[in-house]
Amino acid sequence: LLDKNERIIGVLAGQPQDDNWELAVSRACAAMEDARSRCTFKECDTQHRRGHYPCLAAGVSYGGGQQVPGNLQHSKTNRQEIQALLSEPAIQRLAGFGSSILCHYAPKVHRLYANTKASLKDMHPHLVWNFHNSVFAATTFNLGPATVTFDHTDNGNFACGMCSITALGDFNPTNGGHLVLFDLGLIIQFPPGATILIPSAILRHGNIPIAPLEKRLSFTQYFAGGLIRWVEYGFRTEQAFKQQCPEAWRAAQRQRQTRVEEAAVYFSISNELEKDCGGYTL
Repeated sequence: LLDKNERIIGVLAGQPQDDNWELAVSRACAAMEDARSRCTFKECDTQHRRGHYPCLAAGVSYGGGQQVPGNLQHSKTNRQEIQALLSEPAIQRLAGFGSSILCHYAPKVHRLYANTKASLKDMHPHLVWNFHNSVFAATTFNLGPATVTFDHTDNGNFACGMCSITALGDFNPTNGGHLVLFDLGLIIQFPPGATILIPSAILRHGNIPIAPLEKRLSFTQYFAGGLIRWVEYGFRTEQAFKQQCPEAWRAAQRQRQTRVEEAAVYFSISNELEKDCGGYTL
């Protein structure tokens, strides 16, 4: 997906040309359905602003009143189920594919995520990361059986970055489950096993409903903007940064006022993609 300046603002990645991919997708879906049957959910996990379906998030986050970055917390039962999902080879494969697509089509975003993750690992070795083969900091398992999202943005995600979405389940993608990008006026077929990358913090998105007897789940990966600011502020809160380095804080605020221009820098222009990759590898 290109904007008027030929910047890559989304990637309809589809799926790799691999005979084993369909099996991996099937196993990932089955693992998530098994987890759904064993987990316990609060109302906020099943009735939320993104839709009416159970979901569980895992990984490293910072925001919402946290004083330092930390791992998302769950009950003992749910924590065990999440760990089983994170250890499932099929899900690890989905995670790696999403991260590799980010590397190839949004190399500057991938580099920022990778560098931020490395800095956080060095400064906060207690943090537990979801996958060894993915630069994303967190993931959400949208557990269905009818994962259909409302019109929304994910405003906690890094505004200049992209998230990875993989559709799972058993539904007719010509009739439902489409990805709707409201700001762009696009409705995109999104079949099971396909992966799409979008800047979910700034693009309104949602899904078209599926048929009553069909099922749809999804697996998403993303990076909290608060984590990137934590590192940029010298591993401290914005308040501490403001008090200890007022000039640097004011400069950061001026940069944030030019957020649209700043965001555009991270999206590669299509004919400059090879240059942006420039020897950068996973």
